[in-house]
Amino acid sequence: MEKLTRHSIQWFYNLLAKGECEMLDFKEQLDDKIAFGKPMKNFAPKYDDLAKDVVAFANKKGGFLFLGIEDKTKEINPEFEYEDSKVFDLIRQIQDRTVPSITIKPHRLTIKGKEILVLEVPFTTQLHRTSKGEYPIRSNDGNRNIESYEMATIQAEKGLIVYDQKTWDLPLSSKETDKQGNPIPGWQDIEKTRDLFLRIQREKPQSPYLKNNSPEFTETLGLIKEENGKLLPTTTGILFIGNQKALKELPYNQIKYIRYYEDGTYTPFEYSGNLIEMADACFQQLKSETKVKEFHFGLFREYIEDYPDVVLRELLINAIAHRDYSRQQIIEIRKYPNYLEFESPGHFPQGINETNFLRKTNPRNPGIMDVLREINYAEKAGSGFDKIFTALLSKGKKLPQPIQTENSILLRVEADVYSEKLAELSLLYKQTAKKDIDLEKLIVLNHIYTGQKLTFQQLEQLPFVNNYQLRKILAELQEIEFIEATGRTSGVKYIIHKSKLVDIEDEKNYLKLKKQTIFKMKQTILKYLDEFDEINNATAREILNLADDDIYRVSRILKQLRENDEIEVLRNDKGITYYGKKN
Repeated sequence: MEKLTRHSIQWFYNLLAKGECEMLDFKEQLDDKIAFGKPMKNFAPKYDDLAKDVVAFANKKGGFLFLGIEDKTKEINPEFEYEDSKVFDLIRQIQDRTVPSITIKPHRLTIKGKEILVLEVPFTTQLHRTSKGEYPIRSNDGNRNIESYEMATIQAEKGLIVYDQKTWDLPLSSKETDKQGNPIPGWQDIEKTRDLFLRIQREKPQSPYLKNNSPEFTETLGLIKEENGKLLPTTTGILFIGNQKALKELPYNQIKYIRYYEDGTYTPFEYSGNLIEMADACFQQLKSETKVKEFHFGLFREYIEDYPDVVLRELLINAIAHRDYSRQQIIEIRKYPNYLEFESPGHFPQGINETNFLRKTNPRNPGIMDVLREINYAEKAGSGFDKIFTALLSKGKKLPQPIQTENSILLRVEADVYSEKLAELSLLYKQTAKKDIDLEKLIVLNHIYTGQKLTFQQLEQLPFVNNYQLRKILAELQEIEFIEATGRTSGVKYIIHKSKLVDIEDEKNYLKLKKQTIFKMKQTILKYLDEFDEINNATAREILNLADDDIYRVSRILKQLRENDEIEVLRNDKGITYYGKKN
């Protein structure tokens, strides 16, 4: 919605093809005795209706209103009249009927010789209402009023509030005092507060959050805030140190785990309480169900878990740390015979999507993340998925597949080892380099092995590859003979090194790739001979982009062509043999 003036005509036609949706609406005409369409005695209600549509779009994702298109048929309304001189009066009428005022962008579009008006409604970081006090929002192909419980969610999505720092003025009176004689707020569980303090003290004894008394500790950690002269709990405070009465204010702070069996039966588990209690209990259950399979790589034996502990822990903490706590949904975990999925309420934060979530971070709940880092349940932003990717790829497993649904993010992890070769390469790397293979090399190896034969340019375009480090990574993997290059200059492609292929199927694939390269070289030579009458070894190396030290390689190719009766020797001049195409 940012580029308001550079839309092409084809872009608008593509919008028209979509039909009415969350970002598009059609109006046959605006019945205005001054500006557009047929005359009417009272046209003000039409402006009110249009303003309501504009507010609804602005409160969602922005959108477009097409004036002059019949709603049902999507045909041009022949009675619609476009008058350029009145467009800005229309914009002013909308501004007068929206709070805060919304400025729409007009576009004149000519379809089949008829001019229509397109009003572009921008997405804004404000929550709007009509001048009549209505708060509509776009929903599918129509408008509806925002429910009271949705206000916080919409405000959080627009960046108007950071929900984990929202304060709560709870009607819970103080009945106890702490060891220093300070009254304990009626919402606070003092035992959970002490436990949190001791956890931080144990994990990070130099933490700046470790203060002498409970009020100082909770305020510096963002668990309480002062507002209007009162110390009030934040959402983060309730989630970590709130008592049962306070936690009832956040009833959707729950985790539901369902384990499904092959016969169709299932066992449900439900977890509630503060975030630490839920994380610990759920992780222990998931860990207790872990199965291990034995694999043999030459003389070495490797035991691979269906779901490594680090993957379970990081996915669980990720769901807890980044879920949208303003939504009336719970975290759901579902385990099937062959895969496990985590569903967390809310969409990706702004700037994050399915392709860049490994590299980019935008924490939805920075206060919750701060506490989790202090107790070593989380590290720096983005490190969780680094660990998940490394643990999965190093064991030959597929990467998690994120899916954004209408109201949540779903991450699926498969139990099976899909590439024993990748697991073996990870083990061989550790033996060769005397250290674990890092994530960057794992990702590149994975793409090369699964893609079988990729150019540098193709690798650059693949998801999760670090383009800035790619050349260095390829050089290092070649140096230790994990990969090799085939072809030269712009035609260079990367494959797994022959020395790392031990089984028959791998050898077949390797030879197939090599044969494809030789076949292409032969075809290049034959095409050259179609244009020119003769060729020698030096000319062949030149057109194949090969170095001088490849003289014997080209000699073998020319010999094979001659033995296959595809070329013949024309002459030998001072030790240089010339070949021509066989008639």
